Amino acid sequence: MRKKIALNPSGRPTFATKSAASRRPRNAPATRVPPAPEASPANAQTQRLAALGFMLASVCHEVSNPLAAISSMVQILQSKRGVTPQTVEKGLASIASNIARVLAITKKLGDFSRVTGDAPAPVAIDDAVDAAAALLRHSPGGESVGVDYAGAPGAAVLARPGELQQVMFNIFLNAAQAMHGAGRIEARARTDGARIALSIRDAGPGIPAEHLARVFDPFFTTKQPGAGTGLGLAISYEIVHELGGTIRASNHPGGGACFQVQLPACPG
Repeated sequence: MRKKIALNPSGRPTFATKSAASRRPRNAPATRVPPAPEASPANAQTQRLAALGFMLASVCHEVSNPLAAISSMVQILQSKRGVTPQTVEKGLASIASNIARVLAITKKLGDFSRVTGDAPAPVAIDDAVDAAAALLRHSPGGESVGVDYAGAPGAAVLARPGELQQVMFNIFLNAAQAMHGAGRIEARARTDGARIALSIRDAGPGIPAEHLARVFDPFFTTKQPGAGTGLGLAISYEIVHELGGTIRASNHPGGGACFQVQLPACPG
């Protein structure tokens, strides 16, 4: 049974298992309900390093595969027997592709592990969504994807710079990839003054029932090799966790995948 590292109020690690998730019906929505966080940068850094520790076994597996491919190709090229120019060209392309995958994994983990020294400050939810949508338009696979957003003017979350934008961008990019780079994403925000609810729906095929319980697992992906690291939604979960919120994945009755994010609103 896989264990996840968490922190108790004293700052010491505790361990929680995934047994509850394993008992969930296979077609049930995937939901993570984390405890309320502490706001200090040191505590946030510790929580993120603990999350990286949880990911470590998966990281080793994901990195060892491209490294093994690189090693095998280098041995072939060094053999000097029957190595044609075409073999060299394909070999170098394979090496470059696998190196790019390793670098992408380490960059995502590095970006996630770093917590700026900036204190949390009110971040307008509308600004974070707009920034994520703009970033999507300039990202491979997102150029032809539109975001229709109904905002919640004045609603804000206590967060550090870039955190909410990263959460939204990861969800938007996942939606764009599910729609094969063409279509529209519907996003809506509403608030009751205490909580902010975000709903993001795409026009893709939805999430297979057997995968719903795993969408937030590190390195879980149904994409073709090289099309993604499988870390985006896992990192979004960890950030939402730190902000004292919840994130949930389901399939919309009208079609497509739907992500619901709930976050505590800043006191007025």
